[in-house]
Formats: sequence, C-alpha cells, structure tokens
Amino acid sequence: MNKGGRPEKELKRSNNKKVMLSDDEYKKLNELFEKSDYTNMNSMIRDILLNKQYRIITFDNDARIKKGILIEEVRRIGNNFNQLIKSFHQKKLDYFTKTEISYLIKNINDIKQIYSKIEECIRSDSSK
Repeated sequence: MNKGGRPEKELKRSNNKKVMLSDDEYKKLNELFEKSDYTNMNSMIRDILLNKQYRIITFDNDARIKKGILIEEVRRIGNNFNQLIKSFHQKKLDYFTKTEISYLIKNINDIKQIYSKIEECIRSDSSK
C-alpha cells in the first residue's frame, strides 16, 4: 500500500531465456495465444511455465445474437404491454362489456406470467 511520496518502481524483467521451437510447436503456441485472453505472448508463457495457468475465453456468437434478439423482443412486449395498460386506464372500464373486461384481465395475467418467465430465464442465463 502506497501512502504517498515516491511511486513504487515496476518489476523489471531484464532476464530472458531463448526457447527453440519447431514449426508445428510454434504454430500451436500461436493458436493457444489467439484463443486466449492474454494481451501479450510473454505473460501467457510466464503463466503457463511459472503458475501453471492458462485462460481461454470462448464466445458462442449464435447464442449471443439470439439472446440479444430475445431481450429486444421482451422489451418490445413490455413496452406494448405498458401502452395497453395506459390506454385501459385512459378509457373508463364502463366503455367495455363485462365479458370483454374478464377476457382482457385473463389475457393480461397470461402476458404477465409469460413475461416474468422470460425475464427469469434471461437473468439465469446472464448470471452464468
């Protein structure tokens, strides 16, 4: 913890080792680097050799795109639902017959249940 004053010096890495690799080994190392989330090859090799760690981040583009579309559709449904409720409040309930009111209430409750299930699925997927 630095309490002020002169900043601490960075760890200087001035020692090096030369490693000879075959073409296949070099290609494999580059493939590992491309699949990893490391910003430079040195830190990746250091982690593999000294810490026995290696990180790969993979993205499923199709799933990400589908999830984005689903979230957008859910927002649209929610927006339409809110507009529908607002128009019901603006029109008095006397404007509708009793059968229409019961039908609308049933449909609104169905929409609420479906919407909450979709939101729950999205939250559980995003927490993974």
